Amino acid sequence: MRKDDHEAQTTVESEVALEGVGLHTGNPSTLAFRPAPANAGIRFFRTDLPGTPMIPARLGFVVATVRGTNLGLGEAKVHTVEHVLSALTGLGIDNCDILVSANEPPAMDGSALPFFKALLKAGIRRFPEHPKRYLYIPTEPVVYENRGSSYRATPCDHFELKATLLHDHPLLPELTLSMRIDPESYVAELASARTFCFEHEVAYLKSQGLAQGGTLENAIVIGKDKIHTTPDGLRFPDEFVRHKMLDLLGDLTLIGRSLFKVRIEAVRPGHAHNIEFAKLLNSAAVKMRGKTGAKTR
Repeated sequence: MRKDDHEAQTTVESEVALEGVGLHTGNPSTLAFRPAPANAGIRFFRTDLPGTPMIPARLGFVVATVRGTNLGLGEAKVHTVEHVLSALTGLGIDNCDILVSANEPPAMDGSALPFFKALLKAGIRRFPEHPKRYLYIPTEPVVYENRGSSYRATPCDHFELKATLLHDHPLLPELTLSMRIDPESYVAELASARTFCFEHEVAYLKSQGLAQGGTLENAIVIGKDKIHTTPDGLRFPDEFVRHKMLDLLGDLTLIGRSLFKVRIEAVRPGHAHNIEFAKLLNSAAVKMRGKTGAKTR
């Protein structure tokens, strides 16, 4: 057993709630993080629906990946879960019940930072008898390529992400960032990076029922010759690639593992590709456990 296999699973110590408006639906929404038992994983509950149906935050429950990652089970759905999940994994929380009073979490400021701060406020409870379940992959790389996007994962003794953002836009040059992911680096370098879109997309998104709650308070809009945002401006010169990394981490959370012992390089990451790549990673890890006879961790 590896040394850090002894690390205990975690949940939140107490309940904490946030209120706001959904980014895409525009619906008023209250989200509450609540303690969950060991091995429960991360679960969403729709408190506004009869019986408070539960939706596991797992790959098998992804129902859509258009401008966000949506989960569903039966008639119950929850949209745009990636920022919430990113904050949980960024802080290293394995088990949590997430109660949502609408079909989408509040957008807050368009980043994961408000969720991260709420989780810190709630505190962390550890389960000493239940070790964390890590994702390990085989020695050969796991590779995904599709429509100009590519991902490559290799084994590593820690979790590292490298992302490259490519857009044919004069205000958005090629951006690349590589970093080791842990709670300290996550909150300092990724958590506050906000979601963004292009100005020419706004009318179409709204016509499709998306971005109904979007404002410059929760999204950056890239115009033809100007970046529209709050008076404080960009939080990082490369905020756009940092947000893509934030999203990727949230989508990878759906694998259902606490931490990742991998190095991942992604070019042109997006939600649909993130999910397909996550499925490949999960499959590779399952096959490895089968070959070695190792227990699921």
